[in-house]
Amino acid sequence: MNVLLTEAELRVAELAADATGIEAIAEVLGVRPEDAAGVLETVYRKLGPAKR
Repeated sequence: MNVLLTEAELRVAELAADATGIEAIAEVLGVRPEDAAGVLETVYRKLGPAKR
């Protein structure tokens, strides 16, 4: 399966993979925590639960 992530999705996924919390991810990206969480949810949806 070939899944394409946007640049923003990839950055959020990389930060999350380093066990960075949503609050810290949002701060690094300069967005609201709700926005970072939404992007991360999109990443999970694209990759599927097996990749989570």
